Amino acid sequence: MTTCAECGAVWLDERTCQAVYDECLVLEFTDPGYGAVHFLTVATFMLQHGRYSDEALAWVVPAMRAYLAGETNAERLRRDSRVELGQGQRQWSVVRKPGAPPQRAVAWDHTLVEVGAQAHDAASYCAAITAWAARAVAQWEGVA
Repeated sequence: MTTCAECGAVWLDERTCQAVYDECLVLEFTDPGYGAVHFLTVATFMLQHGRYSDEALAWVVPAMRAYLAGETNAERLRRDSRVELGQGQRQWSVVRKPGAPPQRAVAWDHTLVEVGAQAHDAASYCAAITAWAARAVAQWEGVA
């Protein structure tokens, strides 16, 4: 049994979190029913794996909260991110740079590995991703 050093997930059949994430992206890019939750998939994976810079975290966590509360949608987030995170205009990176201090640790109680076991079609996949994202935001904010 192997666990992920970043999120603590127990890898099933030695399938890493990155492998599961890549499979999710394939589903999301090939079927719009799955793609409806693409923002949450990417944001939650990046959050749980310590990949966002501190500056990006300051934008993405409130964006996730607003999305989950129905206060915004994927199209608005794409537009806002172009303005707020504008390529070539910002002075910081979205991704945590090698050698930067690690993101604070959280003992995540639900990971992408568990999401895969709950998803059987596009509707159950979207529900599982949404629940995973909501739990991650709640845990992140509970630690803050």
